[in-house]
Amino acid sequence: MSVDEVIEIFNEGQFYDELEPYFNDVMTFLKYIKKYDRLNELDLGMISPRDIDDELIQYMEDNNIFENMYYESAPEDLKNILLLAQINKDRDKTFNFIIDNLLTDIEIRDGGYYLRLRGREELSYFFCGGNRNSYSARQVAEKVLSEEGLGHEWYFDTNISPYEVILELDDENITRLKDVMYKEVVNKELSLEDYDSDYFESLSEEQGTEGYFRITSESLNSLLKDSEATDELFSNDLDEIGGELKNLYWNSENIAYENEVYELVMEGLNQYFDGPILEEPKKIGENTRYIPYVKIRDFTGNVLSFIQSNRGSSYTDSVLEYYGDYSSMMISLFNEGIEECIDFRIPEYPDWKRTTKNINEMFNDYI
Repeated sequence: MSVDEVIEIFNEGQFYDELEPYFNDVMTFLKYIKKYDRLNELDLGMISPRDIDDELIQYMEDNNIFENMYYESAPEDLKNILLLAQINKDRDKTFNFIIDNLLTDIEIRDGGYYLRLRGREELSYFFCGGNRNSYSARQVAEKVLSEEGLGHEWYFDTNISPYEVILELDDENITRLKDVMYKEVVNKELSLEDYDSDYFESLSEEQGTEGYFRITSESLNSLLKDSEATDELFSNDLDEIGGELKNLYWNSENIAYENEVYELVMEGLNQYFDGPILEEPKKIGENTRYIPYVKIRDFTGNVLSFIQSNRGSSYTDSVLEYYGDYSSMMISLFNEGIEECIDFRIPEYPDWKRTTKNINEMFNDYI
């Protein structure tokens, strides 16, 4: 059997039926063809993925078998092997080829690889999904990254009394609150018919004012220590201020929750991205559209994970062009357990320290 016949039989896909009994394995066959300096005539797509190992790949690289092979015409099961060989030979050139032809949502900016987003919500794909019965990190991230934010279904409506809000005020805001109360009710006659608290009954007796009482500057301190009396006052003659205290608390805890969840999402993104989400204006006709970009922390490492994990595979979804963009490629790595999706524990309630901090910082906006 001549070398011409051997090459023809191999290229017709009959190596394993007709030639393997003579050569025993692919490596021996390639060494035989190399003697005649005709390796470049072989259709390497005829090699079974089961025979493609590190030793064979190294032999192909050492003998420049990939030199005359183009990615577009390479067999499916050799495409990732070809990319690995080309990365070893010229890393920058190969990754430029990848972003120009295979993952086209990537741009090189300021010496880094940036993901061009269709919208900020696209980043939610990097978070873990959950079951149908509970919210997942991905669902929460999608809401946080959207223009609407978390939305009303995440709002808390705690039934809290004015007295409970006052307990969280610092000394400075307690003083401010007393000043406001002083201007509104001090030394005014307040009817006992509107109040049930023993505090006001005792105050009326002390003052000798039958059927009414007055709040003096001296009684403010003791009043604010009595929960029942305080809540009654802020439900009657100081009802507007009482309502504002409740609004202050409501907004403080919801802002606290939103900020905590926002931070969890943004800190989670640090797993795969570096720096803030940038927005670049782009003129489209008479309108201006803002295109979001974000710097990828380890683009080349992620791509190498995909290529190496799919080396020698002939499945249609084992090549980069099947996905066409970085986000879709990463989802496949998450699904296969090769890379870890971003996850975090969703808080059940607003953080109390954050809420208290907001109450005191926002106090002047309400009272």
